[in-house]
Amino acid sequence: MKETKYSSQPEIEEACDSDASLNAKSSNDPPMRLSLYLCLASLTLVLFITALDILIVGTIIDVVAAQFGNYSKTGWLVTGYSLPNAILSLIWGRFASIIGFQHSLILAILIFEAGSLIAALASSMNMLIVGRVVAGVGGSGLQTLCFVIGCTMVGERSRPLVISILSCAFAVAAIVGPIIGGAFTTHVTWRWCFYINLPIGGLAIIMFLLTYKGENKSILQQTKDIMGKISSFEFGKFRKQVNSKRVMNGIIFKFDFFGFSFCSAGLVLFLLGLTFGGNKYSWNSGQVITYLVLGTLLFMFSLVYDFFIFNKFNPEPDNISYRPLLLKRLIAKPAVIIVNMVTFLLCTGYNGQMIYSVQFFQLIFASSAWKAGLHLIPIVITNVIAAIASGVITKKLGLVKPLLMFGGFLGVIGAGLMTLMKNNSTRSTQIGVLLLPGFSLGFALQASLMSAQLQINKDRPEASMDFIEITAFNTFMKSLGTTLGGVLSTTVFSASLHNKVSQARLEPYVGKTVDDMILYRLQNYDGSHSTIGNILSDSIENVFWMDLGFYALGFLFCIFSSNKKLIIPKKNPTPEDNIEDK
Repeated sequence: MKETKYSSQPEIEEACDSDASLNAKSSNDPPMRLSLYLCLASLTLVLFITALDILIVGTIIDVVAAQFGNYSKTGWLVTGYSLPNAILSLIWGRFASIIGFQHSLILAILIFEAGSLIAALASSMNMLIVGRVVAGVGGSGLQTLCFVIGCTMVGERSRPLVISILSCAFAVAAIVGPIIGGAFTTHVTWRWCFYINLPIGGLAIIMFLLTYKGENKSILQQTKDIMGKISSFEFGKFRKQVNSKRVMNGIIFKFDFFGFSFCSAGLVLFLLGLTFGGNKYSWNSGQVITYLVLGTLLFMFSLVYDFFIFNKFNPEPDNISYRPLLLKRLIAKPAVIIVNMVTFLLCTGYNGQMIYSVQFFQLIFASSAWKAGLHLIPIVITNVIAAIASGVITKKLGLVKPLLMFGGFLGVIGAGLMTLMKNNSTRSTQIGVLLLPGFSLGFALQASLMSAQLQINKDRPEASMDFIEITAFNTFMKSLGTTLGGVLSTTVFSASLHNKVSQARLEPYVGKTVDDMILYRLQNYDGSHSTIGNILSDSIENVFWMDLGFYALGFLFCIFSSNKKLIIPKKNPTPEDNIEDK
């Protein structure tokens, strides 16, 4: 039998700190230290500014469009951030497994901060969009790495609580984002919506460096080691040691260059087709059809390449770091793909609900951005409560699938109730229908990530790397669902609005783009029960019906998810029970 060599295992174990290694934690977790709490606080702060950057933009669109005179490009302030945010999630997981968690997170924060600074200093709409794209690249790494680092810092039993704490950052940002953005835009300048990321990000870096000991070394010792390597560096010797062929193989096979390229290009083209369809081009136009068909084919080919072609050309098949981003052994495993489909479908529906709940109050009742955002408080509070409750219950009882199904079931009921939100519904109805979607996502997302992580075979030498990539894949599905939810909800709303305006032959809206219709509506508001008010209400209702479909499909996947539970240690353990998991 051929002996398998694991030449890159030391490299991977170096990326996973010895205290945080997947294989070094037993189910009976030791008490959490103060440094651990502070490190989790720094990760939560990082996720907070990432989420804030997504949610705060909605408050500046009108002001920026007026200043730069290009309202048609304002959609790219969201899309420019969300596209790289989704497609780069997988590559950051691989990057971290090779160069280490600490360096990867710091790099991601610096890229995110650079994008925020570019956006804050923007002198044109194009420059602002570039800043958003750069921030999206960094933000993608932050979302992936914070969950990977947080989960590897504790034992399996404490992970649900850590996941819940980190997830709360998004919920809190959903409340704070519109309020802060509205205050800055109204009383100071919209540029502070991006400047605010700089001091918060700087504080997060300092806290993280002081509390996270990725290699059980102090930050001072790590700095000395780096400076020592720099001072002893000899370029001539390094040049002789560099093997151009190995460097090229590393790019192609360590980072799955071709698979990543095909997947990214496919997703970008497909999402652009959905974005342009019915807006810039008609749905039956050659441009839109080409985007959608070619995007789908490229994405499908990326799966074929990773699953079947990659290893045929792999020069080092026994090197566990030479593997595709979408590893068939992990991703195609039913128990893994099912729960990640739950994440994808629920995030798709949830983001549509979040966006058009705000749009409902802005377009129909002419509420300001921050006042409209205040209506999301019920959905955010219930999300936080459910996330914390889910973490506590899972840690105490080991339950995963019951919470996943409970969250999926609440999502279906809540999405059904959301269709009752209309321009003639009562204020209590408009508030009450937002409660269950928050509960749903709070329970389901934590359980889905935990369920996926439980499928890892800890006996495999590459278990640590599997853990990183399953967590990264979950973040990828979450980001992709969030992005697709925003694009699809806008597509449904736009198509519905166009059709209803054309049928009613409503002047002066006929023949205008959706952006122009909305701008005219806000400048010439004629009440919530006018003809255009009724049309807007019906169009938003169609978005909520679409969201109901995603929740229903997500609940079906919940039913077929894995029955694995967390192992809860006995109250009076025997010596054998205290042996650490392999």
